[in-house]
Amino acid sequence: MAAAAVEVAENGNVESPESALIFLGTGCSSAVPNAMCLIQPSDPPCHVCSQSLTLPPDQNPNYRCNTSLLIDYCGSEGKHKYILIDVGKTFREQVLRWFTAHKIPHVDSIILTHEHADAVLGLDDVRTVQPF
Repeated sequence: MAAAAVEVAENGNVESPESALIFLGTGCSSAVPNAMCLIQPSDPPCHVCSQSLTLPPDQNPNYRCNTSLLIDYCGSEGKHKYILIDVGKTFREQVLRWFTAHKIPHVDSIILTHEHADAVLGLDDVRTVQPF
């Protein structure tokens, strides 16, 4: 598989000339691990929640934030636009983990799928990724 060309923009961010989908979170509304599974474990204990604490979050498939998706759209002129779908309670953690790893400098648009806490309670934290 050929490696994609990587460019460094004037602001120091690494830019790829391709579009991408970045899954920021794939967990349920309470995220994973579920706190109740850990503080009042069932008998036998929940395997997924117990396993979620065995590795660091960035290496652990069972440590998951609220469901959210970032579309990194790269147009024909090579300019990136970032479209965020849902901004849940765990958005700050998603920014610290994935925006830094993928060098996402800002968000251009937000799509909210519904008005529940798992989709909107991170809206206040959007200010941290906006340049203005």
